[in-house]
Amino acid sequence: MTSALSHDVLVLNKNWAALRVVTAAEALADLFVGRVEAVDTDYQAYNFASWHELSEYMYEFEPDGRGFVKTVASAVLVPHVVRLLRFDRVKRRSVRLSRKNVYLRDNFTCQYTGKKLPSSRLNLDHVIPTSRGGKTTWENLVCCSIEVNERKGGRTPKEAGLKLVRQPKRPDPAALLFQTHRFRHDSWRHFVDAAYWNTELHD
Repeated sequence: MTSALSHDVLVLNKNWAALRVVTAAEALADLFVGRVEAVDTDYQAYNFASWHELSEYMYEFEPDGRGFVKTVASAVLVPHVVRLLRFDRVKRRSVRLSRKNVYLRDNFTCQYTGKKLPSSRLNLDHVIPTSRGGKTTWENLVCCSIEVNERKGGRTPKEAGLKLVRQPKRPDPAALLFQTHRFRHDSWRHFVDAAYWNTELHD
């Protein structure tokens, strides 16, 4: 019961945009009082009563298929996604420009070789070197293997005979939201595109 209540649940705004991640305990409490509705992979929405009915049905046929919060009398399925019934006007947080967020944006993949590597073998590269006027921005930073970074040195990719896999850009906060959480679900991909070390990067 405790583990099921700690599962991650994606919260959508009223306009179906990914907003934040909460625990199952918070999501079920909001569902019970009518603050949110549960959403399945077919975009079908449920209030608490209909979700409880669905849960009972699923528990009868697939008791071990997904996470359930069980009581003496019943079992309630933990939703993967819930949607606010009133618009949340919370300002969307900007994405911190940090080492880990660049790694997350680039999926821990060297942007010159296309190889996915552990963080211990990665570095950040200024596409246009700082010695040549390059800035520390989302559009000028990429994840790069240490070996390639050392070979490139203070040169541009063209001068070093390298080519970017894709042009770097500022990521969508929702994409990093999906990347960051360990217990993410495939159903989240319908609502988000694709966090962080605390040290922000500056010139």
